[in-house]
Amino acid sequence: MKISVAICTYNGEQYLAGQLDSIIQQTVKPAEIVVCDDRSEDKTLEILQSYREQYPDLFKIHSNEANLGYFKNFEKSIYLCSQEIIVTCDQDDIWKPEKLEETLRFFKNNPDKDAVFNDLVLVDNDLTILEPSYLNWKHIQYQDIIDSIKNEELFIKVQIQGSFILGCALAIRKTALEEYHLKNFTFAHDYEIAQKLSFKNKIGFIPETLSLYRQHEAQVCGLREQKIKTSVAEKISAEKKDFNEIIWPYLSSLQTAKKLFPQEDIKKTNLYAKFLKQRNIYLKNLNFLSRKKYILQCVKHQYLDLKFTDIFRY
Repeated sequence: MKISVAICTYNGEQYLAGQLDSIIQQTVKPAEIVVCDDRSEDKTLEILQSYREQYPDLFKIHSNEANLGYFKNFEKSIYLCSQEIIVTCDQDDIWKPEKLEETLRFFKNNPDKDAVFNDLVLVDNDLTILEPSYLNWKHIQYQDIIDSIKNEELFIKVQIQGSFILGCALAIRKTALEEYHLKNFTFAHDYEIAQKLSFKNKIGFIPETLSLYRQHEAQVCGLREQKIKTSVAEKISAEKKDFNEIIWPYLSSLQTAKKLFPQEDIKKTNLYAKFLKQRNIYLKNLNFLSRKKYILQCVKHQYLDLKFTDIFRY
């Protein structure tokens, strides 16, 4: 089992060498480093060419004829990889020496999984630690992720808390690209991969910080926005609390699943069965009159997959 590293570059001269050095210095070496440059206007290509001269059998560099943009460029780099395991990589992070070793160990020990992700350390431009754990900063505990994978609910967790599976912390089997139609990305490649593979219960987790995730000024603004959103979310009205806690995560997950897999009968999935269970719990929590009235409203608006005969069932 060998590893390809897929990198996209664009005007990355400031930090690129540090990232490449951290890949080369891995305890388990990659079989190839595939780089797609998206028409850089700085010295990125010069840096890449110097590394290819030093490691001609390792680096495969592709310079795009036209600017593809972030999504398409990553898609191109992923599909140019030839090895069984593909590890996606940003141009400005730093990998810990054991990242590829731990990734390879996971796939060898978990043949049922087609992808895996790990935690990261948030650092600033100078690699000063901002947060020792990206996931903990997102208020996500390792055990919660492990439990959600065991209970086949990682997909639901991603819907509730937003995508916390980042491309710079992701690895995937090459065979999964075709099997799950991971192509023609309409949004970020890591988000689509995480969505589809978590729905199929095919993504695992390495509970370690295996790389340093560099935060630029624009990203730091994003961190502040996240904290603001969290504080606003905490002010939700009491009337909606039960609905949001009991039903909404499953309903939202179903809606997303239908978009991701339009040809699949979602009603035959485990997720749909869990949705029905949660819906019924919510209905039973309502008092008699409120429950009947609510069911009638849902039937009228074709909501929660309730039928008129359900008035007599609940």
